[in-house]
Amino acid sequence: MERPWGFFAWLVMSRTASDWRKVTEMVRIGRALKGYLAGMPAGLGLVVFFVQIALGIALFAIFQEYVTEELGKGDAWPGILIGGYGGARFISETPTGAISDRIERKLGILAGFTFIALAIALMALVKNEYAFLGCAVMMGVGTAFLWPATYAISADLYPAARRGAVIGFLNVGQLAGFGLGALVGASLVGPAPQLLFVIAPACVAAAFVCALVGIPTYRTQRLFGRVRHQSRPSMRAVMTPRIAALSGLILVATVSLYMIVPAIRPLGQDQIGVSFFTLTVALAPGLLLGAALYIPAGRFSDRYGRTLPFFAGQALLVAGMLTAAAASSLWVAAAAGWVIFIGNVCCVPAYNAAIMDLAPPSHRGTLIGLTVALSGLGLGIGPLLGGFISQEASPAAVFRVAALLSTVTGVAIVLYGRHFGAARGPIEEFTWAEPERPAPGG
Repeated sequence: MERPWGFFAWLVMSRTASDWRKVTEMVRIGRALKGYLAGMPAGLGLVVFFVQIALGIALFAIFQEYVTEELGKGDAWPGILIGGYGGARFISETPTGAISDRIERKLGILAGFTFIALAIALMALVKNEYAFLGCAVMMGVGTAFLWPATYAISADLYPAARRGAVIGFLNVGQLAGFGLGALVGASLVGPAPQLLFVIAPACVAAAFVCALVGIPTYRTQRLFGRVRHQSRPSMRAVMTPRIAALSGLILVATVSLYMIVPAIRPLGQDQIGVSFFTLTVALAPGLLLGAALYIPAGRFSDRYGRTLPFFAGQALLVAGMLTAAAASSLWVAAAAGWVIFIGNVCCVPAYNAAIMDLAPPSHRGTLIGLTVALSGLGLGIGPLLGGFISQEASPAAVFRVAALLSTVTGVAIVLYGRHFGAARGPIEEFTWAEPERPAPGG
């Protein structure tokens, strides 16, 4: 009788030891992750994450699937709506960036959330494509308040040698939030589309609360305080040929990337023969992989300069787009999408940090707003071109034209680096540098 009891005791102790080893390993991984993310702006990251869930639902599920299936509109309308959103961003982001230079950055972010929440609420009430276009414009204005202030906070509070990593961290929240919103939206847009108009405003409200709590009022110590700069150089002195050239590269890069957005759904349905939801699920691992690589990509740009990762990203985009254009199976198309995600991950921290390096504190919001506005213009032009080409030719043609533009961008990046110099490290042009302040939320 002793042997079974002894065996039972050995089994329990072995299981307990195994569980203890798992707990110890999880604690070790948690400590390593905490050390890896030390000094990152956690509060600002949560703000970005929650608002991106709402934007993922709106831009990916509502504008693409809901409008075509529930409102019965053609394939051109998703491009029109995303184009209206991007066009509004382009028009608004430089002025809103200039406003953020004169007020607390936090106030500009809260104003943007108000516009976004109002737009989604109106879409829930009015089922008309032209009303949706007006709401898309309103969302674009709201996003125009958000990003110049968010990136300017990063430039204000972090030194040049860490800006790429910080931008990468924020892009993790951006991509993870947008991916989660797209996945939730794709899963609900068929069986329960009205839930989209509940979840999205709730996420905007969560972002609003996180901004109130997690972002400091570090410029004037008051939410509604006004910032006055002791010495403010003219915009002409700040807008150097280098910034102008970099801005042009960002514009062409974003046009080529966003061209493919309205072609994703018809490529899956017409060329591969899968549903919108199935394609979204297949692309989800690429989003996770991209999110995991954002911080390493940012740190790479901090160490080796901004030009090299920007060029590498364009090369990956070309490879992914051409593969997607020729794909005839779900997993080939999904793998191509993953490569496209990784290419974008290489580019975004590099070119955003490059602009931050060159922008003086007195004009950070303005110049970052201009950069983000060019991204918004790309988001306006790209989907319009992509939607037109998809409707008149084929979804595969959209990917091929986008690959051609990315090739042109890559060549231009090489010429940019040869002319202005590809420094192996962050660009040091800080004649207007301000003292570093505590980071928001971390």
